[in-house]
Amino acid sequence: MSAVLRTARAPRPLVSVIIPCHDYARFLPRCLDSLLAQQVDPAALEVIFVDDESSDGSLDVARTLLGCMPFGSWQAIALSRVGRPGPVRNAGLELAGGEHLLCLDPDDQLLPGFLSGCLDALGTAQAEVAYTGYIEDNGVERREVEPPDFSPLLLSNQNFLHTASLMRRTVYERGARYRSATGYEDWDFWVQAALAGARFTRVKGPRLIYNLHRQGYFQSALKHDGASKARIVLDNPAFFSPWTRAWARGLLRGERWAEPFGRGLIPILREQTGLPGQPGSSAAPGPASGNPLPCVSARS
Repeated sequence: MSAVLRTARAPRPLVSVIIPCHDYARFLPRCLDSLLAQQVDPAALEVIFVDDESSDGSLDVARTLLGCMPFGSWQAIALSRVGRPGPVRNAGLELAGGEHLLCLDPDDQLLPGFLSGCLDALGTAQAEVAYTGYIEDNGVERREVEPPDFSPLLLSNQNFLHTASLMRRTVYERGARYRSATGYEDWDFWVQAALAGARFTRVKGPRLIYNLHRQGYFQSALKHDGASKARIVLDNPAFFSPWTRAWARGLLRGERWAEPFGRGLIPILREQTGLPGQPGSSAAPGPASGNPLPCVSARS
């Protein structure tokens, strides 16, 4: 790690924003401008830019832009090439001093009201994680995605939280980290947070723009869909049913009966796993006997 630049740190920023980057210099002006457009005083924000050995001058661009912006504090650090966004985010989270934490990819942008809406929701719901709807833009068309209310059972089946979800720093302090064993690092992170007792709340309406493009990390992660899902299950066994854990072990061992299942979906019913033997119970399956993990209703 090298090339650290920072301004004088305030006692404790309201929000630390971690921006991991590899060769995304062209997106940085739009991303940082979206932070300035929030209904939150920029002086209350800390921005931590973490560069994964970019070849397009991203670090210099970030230094120049951040040096001219009225954020309360900022840092720009350079890593030797990692190649995965999760460890790059971890490096930024380790340095963050804010009461709240937000990981924001440089090719995405927050819509006005994202931060204020999420901060209000965390307080109203007494939650630790606030997530929102978003607009998915693939460069040709846009579609609005409105996620459901939080359910641990649904999270064990699919990831409906965007990476850019605002969390209290207690989530990090309880041990949630991005792990490189899976290509779906953010899904694994939210499962860790739920297991550690975090409460989640949904903020209605699209509050950010999620830009998809061919060279994005998520596109490459899809190539290893089955193994990535299996690793989430086996690295968080208490969150998943016994038959889902058996499916994950079978898939990684190459057992014929253990199919990858639908892309981006983990099988949570016994009959979905392909597990030989009797069908599963008609009772609701899921983590921890009755799925008692905390759930918070939707907030406006």
